[in-house]
Amino acid sequence: MYRLLTVAALALAVPAAPLFAQEVPDLAARSELARKAEETGRLMADVQDATALAQRQYAGMTEGAITAGYMGAIAMPGDAPGVWDTVIVGRREGAGAEGEDAPLVALAEYEISNGEILSEVLHLPADAPLLDGQASAMAQARMFAPRAVIAAGNRSFCTSGEADVVAFSTIVLPPREDGSFDAYLLNGPIEAGAIPLGKHFRVAFDAFGIDGTPVLLTDTCEVVTWDTSADTAMNVYVTDYRGGTAPNEIHAFISTLLPMSLGVVTGDEIWPMAGGMIAPPVPAAEAGYVRGE
Repeated sequence: MYRLLTVAALALAVPAAPLFAQEVPDLAARSELARKAEETGRLMADVQDATALAQRQYAGMTEGAITAGYMGAIAMPGDAPGVWDTVIVGRREGAGAEGEDAPLVALAEYEISNGEILSEVLHLPADAPLLDGQASAMAQARMFAPRAVIAAGNRSFCTSGEADVVAFSTIVLPPREDGSFDAYLLNGPIEAGAIPLGKHFRVAFDAFGIDGTPVLLTDTCEVVTWDTSADTAMNVYVTDYRGGTAPNEIHAFISTLLPMSLGVVTGDEIWPMAGGMIAPPVPAAEAGYVRGE
């Protein structure tokens, strides 16, 4: 259940305050969860922007002649702040190595910053350098994330009508200091005018990018829809996050894609957010939201 509110309604609501002193740590803990979600959501958006730009550029430079070994793209922070080292991943088939036995290679390498390509190197498939270390693990995770979700019994992707094919996309985040990292399997399609809010998974990987543990982050088939020709900047799309205590990284990431603000309801509170930034919660009733209406 959702409602469209206005930014003014949320602005007039007083930030939620604990009724008793013992509730302060709970609010502080939930706020910390929101901050972590905000940080991860921003990272997801940065990786998605870099890999999407690299793939568009690669398709243009190769005149759309994507080979059968093409496997998408990965991105890691570069040496300079704000720069993403982005790799178009493929497999080098031949010499007895076919399918998943074929080695992973870099079909192209890009340096990307603030939506601009700073450098580009294209490789012929036969001469493309092998991926190793963290890059290899991340590329492996792109393959294994969907399998991990399905193997865990999560076959509940949202589908449109009786479609047999489920559209999803994978975002692989850079590794942590211990080499572990997360991949996000997002239900789709994500497109202008319609973005699914639910059936999005996080898959935690070890440093080798093979054994992944999936977690369902948003269990709904709700889709945010809007008229792409309308001015929705002052609207707030409100969604009920049942069972949640604070918005998660999926909410933060999706808010970076919306032309409007997003309000996430947890209990009797609404967490306003826009552009990936999460504001302190406000009482839902004061903002004009009543569950069930």
